[in-house]
Amino acid sequence: MRMQDKANRGSRKESFGEISDRVLCQVPVSFSPGERNAVQKRTFARWMNVVLQRCDPPLEVHDLFIDIQDGRILMALLEELTGCLNVLSHFLTWKSTAVLSNR
Repeated sequence: MRMQDKANRGSRKESFGEISDRVLCQVPVSFSPGERNAVQKRTFARWMNVVLQRCDPPLEVHDLFIDIQDGRILMALLEELTGCLNVLSHFLTWKSTAVLSNR
């Protein structure tokens, strides 16, 4: 470090492009409950899409609540996360009963 930099280090103002703890702490982040739910829903759907792209054929979630309603995407997600490939076959045996009981 140059001598001039050492001397000015304490009084130096931070430029626009620098990130510091003080700058990050000064920006309050406040979401309304509706905004927070929308952000969490969108984030979870994006994470699911990243994991589900490894499926053969790749699956995609467009509307989180509608697409996971029948359980197939959740089972595919579980298969990808656990590495167990027979989860879907166990699901298909009781699928019709579970769907009827959920209505």
